[in-house]
Amino acid sequence: MWLNECKAGIDLSLKRMNEFKKEWKQNFKAIHVGGTNGKGSVSHFIAGAISKKYKVGLYTSPHLQRVNERIKINGEEIKDDELESYRWLCKYNFTYFEALTAMALKYFEERSVDYAVIEVGMGGRYDATNIVEPEITIITNVAIEHTQWLGDSVEKIAREKAGVIKGAPVITACKGKALEIIKRIAKEKGSEIYVEGKHFKWSRYHNGFLIESNEKYFIKPKMNALYQGSNIAMAVKALELLDMEKDVIIEGIESVTIPARMERIGRFIIDGAHNPAAIKALVMAMEEMKIEPIVIFGAMKDKDVKKMIEFLLPMAKKLIVTKARNDRAMEPEKISEFHPSIVAKNVEEAIEIAEKMDGDIAIVGSLYLAGEARSFIKSKNFD
Repeated sequence: MWLNECKAGIDLSLKRMNEFKKEWKQNFKAIHVGGTNGKGSVSHFIAGAISKKYKVGLYTSPHLQRVNERIKINGEEIKDDELESYRWLCKYNFTYFEALTAMALKYFEERSVDYAVIEVGMGGRYDATNIVEPEITIITNVAIEHTQWLGDSVEKIAREKAGVIKGAPVITACKGKALEIIKRIAKEKGSEIYVEGKHFKWSRYHNGFLIESNEKYFIKPKMNALYQGSNIAMAVKALELLDMEKDVIIEGIESVTIPARMERIGRFIIDGAHNPAAIKALVMAMEEMKIEPIVIFGAMKDKDVKKMIEFLLPMAKKLIVTKARNDRAMEPEKISEFHPSIVAKNVEEAIEIAEKMDGDIAIVGSLYLAGEARSFIKSKNFD
């Protein structure tokens, strides 16, 4: 696979993408989705609804099992031979993520999609996706993450994420200082801004969500974790701005499923929550459902693992720590220094240990961990 020949690591610069832009023509309406948590869910909800009426591309990251998952048109993944046909992009000396982004944009152009929902990789201002000209920009929320690249405060990170604002309407669920910064930059760029709690609202209603925006929507999604309420509300507001009909919005959002978003497979609950804010939201969702699981946890070295474990402990019957097969993964022995835990050398061993215990088993801390666990569980028919 030619993608593996690309430069490894992160290089926050738009130099190479701007060179690529000279031979790429944006012939579709783009919805650009940034923020710390919920980007993937919001992107899937919007694309799911648009696909009921139009041809829509969807670009998300990272993938769980196959790189093809990142690039889809109306739910269908890019094929292996199509991936291979973009080898010519090597001439730009791209990083891995830049190459994937350029390929997605070129693929959507060549397949003449009507819309493309583009998820930011990291940050915003210098992210490879930031060469698109959006119809709508979404900044889901801002939390401390990727501090070595984005800054060590909410304010600094908010400024980086607000770098995707270009004059198109902005939708956000940000609060506090992050919201102040996003409002200021939106005003500077001439963007109208729609804020959760003011311009649209959500609440738990029966076994779904009540969304109040231009209209009222009762949505009963397949992905029904409490933390999806805000994501669905932002998607609804975006779809309203795109003039989608109410029944299309409801049907589209209710049809969406995404692996590793509080996904249940038998006794297992798999979630890609990978920073303290996401873990906190997951714990609240588990508490609402009265789930007290055995927790299998693994995370990347650059995460605030101490805080993630602090949030997990009150709900965890037992804590098993492990690592994904990823160079960035923290060693389980290091994780166990934050709290006494059962140490497993890999995901398979962690699952086999948990399987001998009674109760639900939650696998959290990293999308890489979630992907490996999901593959192993399905291969062993634990479900």
